[in-house]
Amino acid sequence: MKVSGCSFFLFLCFLFSAVKTQAQQLNYEKGTVEEVLAKARIEGKPVFIHLTLPDNPARNLPGNVSFTSALEDPAVVKAFNAQFLNVLVPRNTPQGSQLIRQFVVKQYPTYLYLSSDGNLIHRSTSNSSSPQKYLNDLKAFKEKAASTHNLSYFQKEFEQGRRTPDFLEQYLKLRQKMGLAPDLDLLETYVSQLPVSEFDKFSTVQFILEQGPVVESKAFVFSRSNQTILDSLYRSLPFSQRSDINNSIINNTMRKATATKDVTLAQKGAQFARTTWQQNYLRGQRAYQSNMVSYYKSVKDTANYLREAVNYYERYYMALSADSVQKIMAAEAERRNTIMPPSSKRKPAPTSEEVVREETAIVASNSSSFLLQLNNAAYSIYETGTQNPTYLTKAMLWSKRTVDLDPSAPFYDTLAHLLYRLQLYAEAEAMQQKAVDLASKANLSADRFKQGLQKIKARTL
Repeated sequence: MKVSGCSFFLFLCFLFSAVKTQAQQLNYEKGTVEEVLAKARIEGKPVFIHLTLPDNPARNLPGNVSFTSALEDPAVVKAFNAQFLNVLVPRNTPQGSQLIRQFVVKQYPTYLYLSSDGNLIHRSTSNSSSPQKYLNDLKAFKEKAASTHNLSYFQKEFEQGRRTPDFLEQYLKLRQKMGLAPDLDLLETYVSQLPVSEFDKFSTVQFILEQGPVVESKAFVFSRSNQTILDSLYRSLPFSQRSDINNSIINNTMRKATATKDVTLAQKGAQFARTTWQQNYLRGQRAYQSNMVSYYKSVKDTANYLREAVNYYERYYMALSADSVQKIMAAEAERRNTIMPPSSKRKPAPTSEEVVREETAIVASNSSSFLLQLNNAAYSIYETGTQNPTYLTKAMLWSKRTVDLDPSAPFYDTLAHLLYRLQLYAEAEAMQQKAVDLASKANLSADRFKQGLQKIKARTL
């Protein structure tokens, strides 16, 4: 094809523009995080992980306000492309979930700066339109990586056999400072190196407890060997600090029980949760049941999960009167308004008792936490694949309560799924149509609900 001089000039302009645009974007690596870390070890190059929300942050801004992250700034792009292997990980992916657990991520976006051996050296959060934020992060990473007070240094020293109590304590404290979950094996090693007299010291016992030792582990038992010190600690520390200690012990114990599928350990963790409510037996019993329900769900013990979940939600959610539920919802709304202005309301982080269904959480972000939990429980019953009409009917009634109190698209979607499983096809189709209509009316994406509706009509859900 013959190209005129004018066309050729326009072609060059387009090519230059395309190259310039490409140069102003971070070069994100292909493949999994594990594959990128393997490449980093070979090349001796650090890794930058951008853990982000699945949608555009500008979507939640009012009016026509737009937001451009300084990660697209040419100076930032040039520096990061030259010095890091960059990885973009949406939080609602298996890789995202793994990183959230591994690095205890609570805010989005989160930026993780890792050494070439995979150790976390620096971290930061929040988008910024200022390039200086990211350039300062880069500077902080370099300074920490060049010092001997970083996790890479401590890991190498540990691997070479360094086991003094002072060293191990510094190692644990640095992990804590970096926002990482406690290394419970490292904690056990630390406790094993301490002389018996250390467990008579308030500061030592407090430090061990703040790591959240697993129930009946060596660290847990030794930290309780001096009852006087233990009682003094729980009397003198602020309530929030005592609560954090207990929650860490519960969470770490249940996490290990889940990883090892150790039901006995899970029961011990749940029992510890119950004992933290010494002045309130009913709350203690609820804490026990809640943890066991979560355990059975996590290890996919369907039979026990269905039995325990139905018992739990019937007792603590469905047994409440409509007036009581309305009061709970009003109290939640008041708390949200106190924490943030109505124009910027967003759903708070899930509690330890809340299992959030990702799609529901995004679409129904202003719904009551109480109703979200009940909806998610109903959908979890559906997800087990059970055909038992007793369990399905219970879950359907839970879902119907959420719809009655908050007729939102995702709640109708859950109800439709359960009705379909109960072979009530006409009702299922009607409820799914409501989900589509409500999502469209609220100017939210209705694609998922439309796909569900088509499957219900075709009897392929």
